[in-house]
Amino acid sequence: MTGNDNNVCPLLKNPENYNPDSLDLINNLEARDYWLNCLEQMVKKFVNKAKYLHPDDPEATKKAELCYQDFHILVQQINLDPTILKPLSIRKLLECNEDNLRARSFKDAWLVQKQTESSHALSQFKSRIDVIDSITDFEEKWLQIVQGVLAGNFFDWGAKVVTDILESSKDFGFQDASKIIQKRPWYSDKFDDFVNKLKIRPYKTCVIFVDNLGVDFILGILPMVREFLSEGTKVILTANTFPALNDVTFQELNTYCHKAAEYCSIFKDSLKSKQLSFVENGQKGPCLDLANLSADLCECMKTVDLVIIEGMARAVHTNLYTKLTVDCLKLAVLKNEWLARNLGTEKFSVICDFDSET
Repeated sequence: MTGNDNNVCPLLKNPENYNPDSLDLINNLEARDYWLNCLEQMVKKFVNKAKYLHPDDPEATKKAELCYQDFHILVQQINLDPTILKPLSIRKLLECNEDNLRARSFKDAWLVQKQTESSHALSQFKSRIDVIDSITDFEEKWLQIVQGVLAGNFFDWGAKVVTDILESSKDFGFQDASKIIQKRPWYSDKFDDFVNKLKIRPYKTCVIFVDNLGVDFILGILPMVREFLSEGTKVILTANTFPALNDVTFQELNTYCHKAAEYCSIFKDSLKSKQLSFVENGQKGPCLDLANLSADLCECMKTVDLVIIEGMARAVHTNLYTKLTVDCLKLAVLKNEWLARNLGTEKFSVICDFDSET
């Protein structure tokens, strides 16, 4: 287990044996070769995006190239001696990339992309919640909500197959993603268990580890948050302390929930009553180490009876096998063909995993 005892998630079932990383890149040569190359190509792709993402910085492309060279050198060193980076994992490699970006003055490297997508998503937010409100059947409504989270999670600038689609089709949107991702029955399909638990009684307090800003957060996560709030559940949204890829940051939780409140009285009232609150998670990369959280989040989680972990980085690269002492819902779309195949399924398969402790 990593981290400080004071910052370990209090809901871990076996904290002394906790390992956030789902893949061992030290002993699995095939996985190591694949992910070193995959992540290096991801870093290289940012070089071509840097000028667009930082139009006011004439040195943006040059600095991005230096970031790529830093990462390339690290990969070469790892190929010679895999033990130089501990732990050697997708999580740690992604954190190294974010450290390189910050060292080259890219404080929030994907901010322009996040703002552009979020503005567009907000224009569709009212119509999205109207669709959900038109559904009277409890199970059907929650299926629509969960499918929306999964469709939103498709929009990830850290996944090459997704960026290729988004860059080749400027009009690609939420409904298009809904058609691409796996139809039920999903690869991991515990939706019925989840909705049956919801039928018994509402949860008291739910904490949601969110993923990407834009379509993912606004059209996927926020409608789910709204439904929990309407059922009387207290919701704690938690996001990264530091920017990583196009992920939501702690500061952006506050910004975009208040923007959503302009379209929805449930958000407006919940923000005022503190039924909806935000807390930083202490992370600096797109993955999730539950043994290295912020102290505030650890304190908040002591009263939680449902944890939701969203996204491939947080729920698959890390915490795929993690067990908690409370109910836990993991939602993700497998946007990497190698990873999907390694799990025995296909690209764009869905993980809807639910563990109930009561």
